[in-house]
Amino acid sequence: MARIPKKAKEMQQPADMAGFIWNAGVYARLSVDSRGRKNESIDTQIEIAKEYIRKSENIVLAECYTDLGKTGTNFERAGFEKMMADVRRHKINCVIVKDFSRFGRNYIETGNYMEKIFPFFNVRFISVSDGYDSHRTQGENDVLSINLKNIVNELYAKDCAEKVRAIKKAKMEQGCYVGGIPSYGYSAKWLNGKKVLFPEENASDVVRDIYHLFDEGKGVREIISWLYGQQIHRPSDYRKVGHVHSEKGELLKQWPDQTVRAILTNPVYIGTLVQIGAGGEVCRKGGRHIMEPDEVVTAAHTHEPIISEELFYRVSSKIEEKRKIELQKKKLPADILPEDIYKGLLYCGECGGKLKRICSSNRKSYQISVRTYSYGCPNIQRMDALKCGGHFISFHAINRIVLQALRNEFNLSGARMKTLVDFNRKQAGEKEKNAEKKKMEIQARIQDVDVEMSSIYIQYRTGRIDKEAFLNLKAGKETEKNNLIKGLSKLEIDMGQRRKEAEGMERFIRCLWKGKDSAGLDGQAMRCLVERITVYKDRRVEISFNFSKGWTERCRREACHR
Repeated sequence: MARIPKKAKEMQQPADMAGFIWNAGVYARLSVDSRGRKNESIDTQIEIAKEYIRKSENIVLAECYTDLGKTGTNFERAGFEKMMADVRRHKINCVIVKDFSRFGRNYIETGNYMEKIFPFFNVRFISVSDGYDSHRTQGENDVLSINLKNIVNELYAKDCAEKVRAIKKAKMEQGCYVGGIPSYGYSAKWLNGKKVLFPEENASDVVRDIYHLFDEGKGVREIISWLYGQQIHRPSDYRKVGHVHSEKGELLKQWPDQTVRAILTNPVYIGTLVQIGAGGEVCRKGGRHIMEPDEVVTAAHTHEPIISEELFYRVSSKIEEKRKIELQKKKLPADILPEDIYKGLLYCGECGGKLKRICSSNRKSYQISVRTYSYGCPNIQRMDALKCGGHFISFHAINRIVLQALRNEFNLSGARMKTLVDFNRKQAGEKEKNAEKKKMEIQARIQDVDVEMSSIYIQYRTGRIDKEAFLNLKAGKETEKNNLIKGLSKLEIDMGQRRKEAEGMERFIRCLWKGKDSAGLDGQAMRCLVERITVYKDRRVEISFNFSKGWTERCRREACHR
């Protein structure tokens, strides 16, 4: 074990005085692989620690901290973090656990707490079942035994994780359902020790109807209309109410397009389970892992199918054909589609939904076609209670209204164009100055970290710290330096973006002030100036500006001083 720092030894001296009382925090943890063990339960662990306290003369119970269903391979646990917060506040100065494995299964981190962190805070650490008490002198054999136990605990956790993954994959290959909520039309039940999908009587009939309607030539929108006409709950509502058809007093909502499409392309309905999809993300060895196509676990004929394979593949072919036709229809002409400068800013005044841009092409002759744009509420197409009253507004109309409103705002400010430009430059300069200051602070800290790393190396070479402590400190400093470099890179990108925004705003102000209809409006300028535009059914428009309360007032004050 590493040497205890001199400062920690000095802090320990008052604790050795007679009559000193230790305020103990009992920590208990139950991992996901220990649910069947009575001797490992939370209550049992706490009772063992309390019994130890009752037999001790100078230890009193301060509080109990628990983590249920948390792995010991890392220390990011709510109960553990709360305990450490109380340690830092000096609320507790003693930590008691049933055994080392309950404290943690990460050998390096566990050793770091026992040898560095707890001694620094003058915290006494007790592991009841292991017979370990940091307040008592430990021999070399005891230290070796403790280290071996922590290593075994970490290896045990890794071995369990690998076994769980292997067992889960084997179950998938055998056709056992290991997912959460089953696909619409199925329920999951245990059969001979294996979780299997079974068709639900009424919901499975709906799935068959969807496939047959599409096979007969109906489109997705027509199928949605049919489902709504039949008073059939969408899958999310079906899981809540427990029955397929809407009953009196229940709110009926229309099916989303993507839900119908997902049903029409899901092989689960022909008895095939695809439990891990290619390109999906899963946790593996502490990080995110993208599944490759050859890692997909597919098992055929695992449960009773709802539709025939012939129907499924016939529908799949029709979907592919329709997709190709849609792509050909959406193919743009030679000219590039202009930017939607109002994207994300326009809202419906009736239902609150975001308006979407609609493009229409009117052919004037066999050689010339004119493309026009307007905005409409997507909820117009709904057929349920969320349906919105139909209203549209053309791009030219909204553009004219917004331009006039912006000019009015600037005119009311009482400022000249030069005043607005100067004010914009002043604001940009202040932001640039603050960013430069932060940049210099980060660069200075990077230099300090380099110096600290050199100092740590000198301490190691002179024997003031051991190799393990050197590597731990070095790793911490390298992590800090990498984070600082990333932060510096992000800051430089943000600074460049702010410069572009300031330049764009200046161009916009100059163009707008000249009163030109083509004022050079773009999406960036609109997002800088406008917060929200609400369009009502009677073509009334409300505009909320980002600058209306502060920016124009400051401009007015500056104009008065000139």
